[in-house]
Amino acid sequence: MAAAMTARNKQCFALVLAVATLTIIWTMRFLGPNHHVITGKIIPYAKAAYSHISPQQTIRTVDLSRLQKHVKTEDFSYAHRTIRTKLFTGERPTLTKINEPLFGTPLRMSQDDLEGIPLLELEPIELAVPRSPVADTSIMSFSIATGVDRLERADQLLHWLPNTGAQLHVLSPPSDDALTVEHKLREQGLNLTIHNSDLPFPKAYFYGLKELYQARTPNTQWLVLMDDDTFIPSLPYLVDHLNTNYDATKEVMVAAVSDNIDQVKTFGLIPFGGGGIFFSVPLAAALVQDKIWDKCMAIDLNQGDGIVNDCLNHYSATRPSFDPGLNQMDFSGDAGGYFESGRRMLTIHHWKTWYHVDMPMAANISKACGFECVFQRFQFDDNIVLSNGYSIVEYPKGIEDEDADGNKLVDLGKVELTWAGSKGQYEHHIGPLRDRLGKEEKKTMRLVETEVLPGKGVRQTYVERVEDTESVENAFKMDRVVELLWLNP
Repeated sequence: MAAAMTARNKQCFALVLAVATLTIIWTMRFLGPNHHVITGKIIPYAKAAYSHISPQQTIRTVDLSRLQKHVKTEDFSYAHRTIRTKLFTGERPTLTKINEPLFGTPLRMSQDDLEGIPLLELEPIELAVPRSPVADTSIMSFSIATGVDRLERADQLLHWLPNTGAQLHVLSPPSDDALTVEHKLREQGLNLTIHNSDLPFPKAYFYGLKELYQARTPNTQWLVLMDDDTFIPSLPYLVDHLNTNYDATKEVMVAAVSDNIDQVKTFGLIPFGGGGIFFSVPLAAALVQDKIWDKCMAIDLNQGDGIVNDCLNHYSATRPSFDPGLNQMDFSGDAGGYFESGRRMLTIHHWKTWYHVDMPMAANISKACGFECVFQRFQFDDNIVLSNGYSIVEYPKGIEDEDADGNKLVDLGKVELTWAGSKGQYEHHIGPLRDRLGKEEKKTMRLVETEVLPGKGVRQTYVERVEDTESVENAFKMDRVVELLWLNP
């Protein structure tokens, strides 16, 4: 009589049985009259299973119906990967190279049949992400001049400001909803005070400096004027940057210069308010003296940052230190090149108006990998670059390969000029720049959804739609969907 099966034999038998069962399921589900194999691009799951499966890999059945709202073609391609983060201490590089592909072979899906889909789980890929620096964020105090209705919709504040100890003062036209909104946002962790103000917006913007100075605590070091669409990816990193590079015990102003030279020609070399204007407490103390303050409040300009500039020029020897990490972002159109650059951005502006990037959605990934991973950039072996929270880009012609002149096909050390304008307009702040790539050279999947999965992590969904290929022929006429599951630490 045959000997009893060993534990390993049982495991192998179970694996063979599972693969055989899945082969039958796939033959019936995916190779029926409404499904066919796309040679060279997308292969049936059963074939992928035979090629790649190992005892360390698993197969699970999932419901992908949630993807229907994101795709417009009847069929679409789908790939996914799970990510585990490894924290390190130190500066974040502009590009981290990973010596393996991000995705396996994509699958062809039908919008009409997205329930009970068997998926092969690749081993989670490990990505290195920096820890946030240890910083006392309560040394910051912020002021915004805006309406209560706009403040209530400013969800981006909930990314970086709650439970930090930093103050937020809002100067707003009188509103019956002010106390309700103030209470609501305080319950969400914001140290918020709303001040009724009848001042016109430019004056209210500047007057915020006096409100901040009067509300300072012994711990306060920086008073910040900003707009209601100023976004801070990482407050700990911003505070650490200020502490490292500037001396808040002296009269200091740190500010953004416009990244558009035409704006500089129009308004001058001023501290542009949307990128944030940072006053040390000693500088604020000098400016809020009655004999100076009244003269500054009398300055008749229609821009709050213009009043700041003239007040400083007329009544102080201090001049702004223009920090390249503070971003006014005075450009319109497709901002993708900047968000795909991997560069550290201390502040981000104009993302609701001059161009459109959903900052709260992009920043949601911080719930799994921390503040420092937002817009962090990774390059994989399959000519794919992930700009975390913005896009996943495939470069079909390669990245490291060189052209006839010995230049890299894609120089990731330069920022792609994807928005309107010429290189000369932006090189002083954003350069070096490179030309925009054509659709045949760059396939972009943009983030369309993030979902926090309690107790598990954050799932990101990125999509490239057929219409996004413009004049380039899409041989398969299908949208392309990829998903990343970032596991909680």
